[in-house]
Amino acid sequence: MKSSPSPATPSPAGQPADGPLDALLRTRKAPGWRVVAGLIAALLAGGVGWSALAQLDEVSVASGEVVPRSKVKVIQHLEGGIITDIYVREGAVVNSGDPLLQLDLAQTAMNKDELQVRLDGLLLEKARQEAEATGAELSLPVDVAARRPAIAAGEREAFRARRAELAAQVGVLAEQVQQRRQEIRELEARQETLRKSETLARQKLAMSAELLRDNLTPKLDHLKLRSELEDIQGELSVLKEMRPRVEAALAEAEQRMGEATLRYRREAREQLAETEVAIARTREVLRQATDQALRTEVRSPIDGVVKNMRYSTLGGVVKGGEPIMDIVPTGDTLVIEARLDPVDRGYVRVGQPATVKVSTYDYARYGGLEGEVTLVAPDSTQPENAPPYFRVLVETDKDYLGAAPGDLAITPGMQATVDIHTGTRSVLDYLIRPVLKLKHEAFRER
Repeated sequence: MKSSPSPATPSPAGQPADGPLDALLRTRKAPGWRVVAGLIAALLAGGVGWSALAQLDEVSVASGEVVPRSKVKVIQHLEGGIITDIYVREGAVVNSGDPLLQLDLAQTAMNKDELQVRLDGLLLEKARQEAEATGAELSLPVDVAARRPAIAAGEREAFRARRAELAAQVGVLAEQVQQRRQEIRELEARQETLRKSETLARQKLAMSAELLRDNLTPKLDHLKLRSELEDIQGELSVLKEMRPRVEAALAEAEQRMGEATLRYRREAREQLAETEVAIARTREVLRQATDQALRTEVRSPIDGVVKNMRYSTLGGVVKGGEPIMDIVPTGDTLVIEARLDPVDRGYVRVGQPATVKVSTYDYARYGGLEGEVTLVAPDSTQPENAPPYFRVLVETDKDYLGAAPGDLAITPGMQATVDIHTGTRSVLDYLIRPVLKLKHEAFRER
């Protein structure tokens, strides 16, 4: 049986009667403060729990540049020459073996005879250095000495002069050794004489003591004998202290005499090693000069892109060994060479994942590349006018952005920012750590 709604409560005179909503508000009271507090506490507990469980990536940020793994090839020419033709321009794509430019070597290249003279001189020099390094007598190659009598005579004179210089040094040091040995012999003789004098002085003093007891000698004479004995003993003590110093001086002189010969031979061996390298290089250049034409093509050693052309006009003079242009490799694995702040060095290691953001392409629109740290320099680099940094290499899984390789290509020289993932931290850790840091560091300033 349904209960009928209770009639509206009459209102005081002059006021409208209460409606059903007013009656409901009077019967249903608002929730108490405990309910509100419970809801707030539940929200706080849920927020703390979420912040403790939610993990965020912790990264070290480094700026860098895209570079080829095999580095840029610098094009040079051994002899140099005059540019007669230029086959490429800045930014041109070349293959291995493609001609880059042509040089006229008529004014700059060494001819075969000049190279042969240099090689013969090096061979004679090598023979002299071998004799100096081993202590043997000089024996020059007969055929080479016959071809170059003037050079051979110079090497013989150099050998005699260096031997004479060594002999003079060793002679001076040997004289010092002899002097030290003579000092030791004189010291030993003096000690032997003083020991005999000490024995005699002791006997005299003992006899004087007996005479003094019988009043047969003046006390003053007895005291003189005692003083003489003490003087002898003092001199013996001084000589005893001198002996180690003189022996040390002798050992030093002998060591210096031995080192003079060792140094002479060591220098000869070092010069011999340099001469052998020069002989190998000269023989190679001589081999090339034998078949070399006056006009020589400079060719690309790799597939790549021409960059930093130093010469753009015909008739330019290229010096031997001077850079002509650079070839940036193509088809090579690209890596990002980044500069890491020393503050983050302790958190970064090889094998950590990294996200590469190429500055050329908007990261928010095109995204980045996933990579991995492959090298962390063991020591920092200190540029001349910049703060120090650690060199880090990051290798990516591809060299383009987008779905296809040709969409957004990444080429050497592009700037990039590298986020190295060093770990994860909870949201709660991010919130609490500044407070803990403040706790340990606050109120400590002077």
